[in-house]
Amino acid sequence: MLRRVVIGAAALLALAAGALALVPLLVPAETVRARIAAEIEARTGWRVAFDGPVSLGVFPEIALTAERLRIESAADAHDALAADVERAAFGLALAPLLSGSVRLTEIALERPVVRIVRGIGPAPAGDAPAGDASALAAVSIDRLAVTDGLLVLRGAAGETRLDDLSFVLAMPDPGRETTLEATGRLDGRAFALDAGVDSPAALLAGEDAGVALGLEAPGLLPARLEAQARAAFASPRLVLRDLALRSGESRLSGAADVVLAGAAPAIDLRLAGALLDLDALLSGGGGGAGPQAIDLSALGVVVGDVELALERLRVAGREIAPARLQVQLEDDAASLVVDEAGFAAGVVSGEARIGRDGAQARVSGSLAARDLDASVLAATLAPGLGAADAPALSGLVAADLRFALAGETPQALRASLNAAGRVALVQGEARIPALAAVAPGADATRLSQTTLAVDLADLTRPVRISGDTVWRGERIGLDGSLDLRALVEGRAAPLDLALSAPRFEAGYRGTLGAQPASAGEASLRTGSLRDLLAWLGRPPATPGGLGPFAVSGRLAVEPGSVAVADARLSLDGASGTGTARLLVGGARPRLEARLALDRLDLNPYFGLSAAPAAAGGGWSETPVDLSALRALDATLDLSLGALVFRGIETGRVSLSARLENGSLAADLQEIALYGGGGNGRVEVDATPAAPRLSARFGFADLDVRPFLTDAAGFERLEGRGGVRLDVSGRLVTQRTLMESLSGSAGFAFRDGAIRGVDVTALGRLLATGIVDGWRLAEGARTELFAFEAGFAIADGTARTDDLRLVGPLVDMTGTGAIDLPAQRLAFTVEPRVALEQRQGEGVRLVGFGAPVRIEGPWARPRIYPDIAGVLQDPVGAYERLRELGTGVFGIDAPSAGEALERAVGAEAARGLERLLGVPAAPARPAPAASPSPSPVPVPVPAPAVEPPAPPLPRDPAAEAARGLMELLLNNR
Repeated sequence: MLRRVVIGAAALLALAAGALALVPLLVPAETVRARIAAEIEARTGWRVAFDGPVSLGVFPEIALTAERLRIESAADAHDALAADVERAAFGLALAPLLSGSVRLTEIALERPVVRIVRGIGPAPAGDAPAGDASALAAVSIDRLAVTDGLLVLRGAAGETRLDDLSFVLAMPDPGRETTLEATGRLDGRAFALDAGVDSPAALLAGEDAGVALGLEAPGLLPARLEAQARAAFASPRLVLRDLALRSGESRLSGAADVVLAGAAPAIDLRLAGALLDLDALLSGGGGGAGPQAIDLSALGVVVGDVELALERLRVAGREIAPARLQVQLEDDAASLVVDEAGFAAGVVSGEARIGRDGAQARVSGSLAARDLDASVLAATLAPGLGAADAPALSGLVAADLRFALAGETPQALRASLNAAGRVALVQGEARIPALAAVAPGADATRLSQTTLAVDLADLTRPVRISGDTVWRGERIGLDGSLDLRALVEGRAAPLDLALSAPRFEAGYRGTLGAQPASAGEASLRTGSLRDLLAWLGRPPATPGGLGPFAVSGRLAVEPGSVAVADARLSLDGASGTGTARLLVGGARPRLEARLALDRLDLNPYFGLSAAPAAAGGGWSETPVDLSALRALDATLDLSLGALVFRGIETGRVSLSARLENGSLAADLQEIALYGGGGNGRVEVDATPAAPRLSARFGFADLDVRPFLTDAAGFERLEGRGGVRLDVSGRLVTQRTLMESLSGSAGFAFRDGAIRGVDVTALGRLLATGIVDGWRLAEGARTELFAFEAGFAIADGTARTDDLRLVGPLVDMTGTGAIDLPAQRLAFTVEPRVALEQRQGEGVRLVGFGAPVRIEGPWARPRIYPDIAGVLQDPVGAYERLRELGTGVFGIDAPSAGEALERAVGAEAARGLERLLGVPAAPARPAPAASPSPSPVPVPVPAPAVEPPAPPLPRDPAAEAARGLMELLLNNR
């Protein structure tokens, strides 16, 4: 029995194999080919041409294989299709084939090249043929597979290419689930697509069917896009209900109504959701750098309306919440209407239209905003402002703008931006760390109550900027213009700005941005620089000056530095030019400057008057403020047409100074002074624990009288000569400086005179008593050949041992000291003065017989013969005095004994003679009274400051002796 079963089965297999072998004989391949072509044309309208050989095989399945297959759409089709297939295989069902019909079970196309040109024929009718559903029911194909294909879609919007296309469509039964899986490259970007329909037949019958789609495109989307909906199709209309879209964090739901008739599908889409993340959806482009043409190929692919109602819209790293948008898609344009967008804590609305103009993209629209938070807006538009040392801004921003752009590339589009309208800031607060370099204190970086308006008439012209702010308690107004287009394009933007405040006016005309950060003409003007500095929290240490001030020049601002070139400045009536550069960012600011001034009066800055200091006024105990020297480092080259200090006015002055870490060194290379000149060096160490001043000067060929008149109010000395000074001391107060002064000094004058002093008359006064003060007399004059001395200074005392005064009527040498802190003199001099004994007998110099002391306050010293010298040689002193008196009064003086006897009586005279050692003289009877002989006139006038001289004594020599005795008795 088993054997018969096996034999029967084998027989059946042999019969089946034989039948399959007979298929190619029973049904020729050419017949199958013709029927396949007719079947495809009947169902699609496409014409199929088999350009290569065909064969019908039965193993491993019944299939017709064709080489070089060509498919074309009908001549009157709206969309032209042309396909060239390298190889095609058509799977066939056996039973229909044996009965003479064709039923396709599978189509496999290898390396097809399909080109579709859309919209070249007449548009299809509004209603599709009624037999769509029944036609689909007649379709039975288990599998349609494409391998390594190319699909090119060309339309008015451009060309789209799908390369390396491979897909599998499985539809064994139109009433059951149909799936599609595809991979390829869309315009060079890889993608993978999977889709499914619950029942294609139900869908085409107008009944609901579930549809699903999944798309992965790493070059286009950063995350997988999934869509699900209930769909119904009634040709040409496709309705999607319960539509759900998901990609990354984005979640949307809604409905769509699509009409597939016409040149492009028409869509009416309504979507709502919690979040639409455009940053994620648009971040997968990965386009290369450099200018690229704007791709507007999507315009016209779909037309219709899209409405979005979003809780949050994420774009450019910021979230707009809420966002209600409407998009209208046209054949070659798209319009966007923003009903409401929550942005920067405020509300934005507006509209925009995007379209094509040849190869260019055109964008135009309007924007309105209110109550935007300036800090959020600034962080959005300029993320770099969030740095700790960057400006910070708050307040409310409003805008009303119209804009337009056009260009072939994004760069060209931005460059063409044009706008009109206004942007305004109110209730503004700003923190600008850079202002800390202008003024100290926590409030220096803060601007409050700020208003700012930017008015745009046309971005091809500068925009108008106006507003005001409060800084350090005072309101500052702002007015100007800015080339906003250049700033948007990253170029240096022309800026014209004016600031006005109660204490100053400032202006700037130049550029903003690029390198340097800004450069142009800047100016500053104030009625009182002192008030301005005090307002800036930097009150000047100088007691006076710093009034009207103005400066202008070419300003260049770079990170860490501010420079002014070709500067023109004026201060307190002085004017000049120069350059300066301020470096910040180090331990202290550094100033580098070159200045040339016509005249600089230092008196106001030291609280001095132009008049010389009053004698005996004393030195100030006020501490010298050197804090300004510790505030910055500096290198300064200064050229002056004139320098004024107290009453001294120089000619040209050239100096260079270097200030480093509180130590100042100033070299005066040239000082033109009263017909002469010289140079010097000043060093100041501003160390708080031990401030110190050093000064070294040397002047030659000075005109002495105007120099001393202006320097010390001393008008009595004439001549030309030089002065040298090399001193140092502790610079705590004026008095401390005088008490600690050490070094050396000297002067040497020649070919001059002492005005108001008659040394002969002064000698007569010295012969009769102490002279209190200099006993000056207008019109008196003593000619000089030379007047010189050198001083060694230690601890505030200047000592000399080489004082010398030489002239035709005087020859004096001396030694002494000047106590600078106490302003006192102590000199001992040996004078010899000219005496004219008889008319026509010439001039000879006679000494006093004793040194002369000059001591006391230097404004009014006491001058008298030195007692010690008289006591050492009284006879010689008297004889010299007698000789002096003879010359002065023009008479022969008696002997010493006679003079004493006449003056004090015979007994007293003899006693004094014995006391003083004067040789005794024979007694003589008292002379009879007789008229005194007339004195010989002296060619030197008497001092005008003395009262009228009484009648001359009978015996001038005796009177001189009496004066000598009084001097001895009064000065013991």
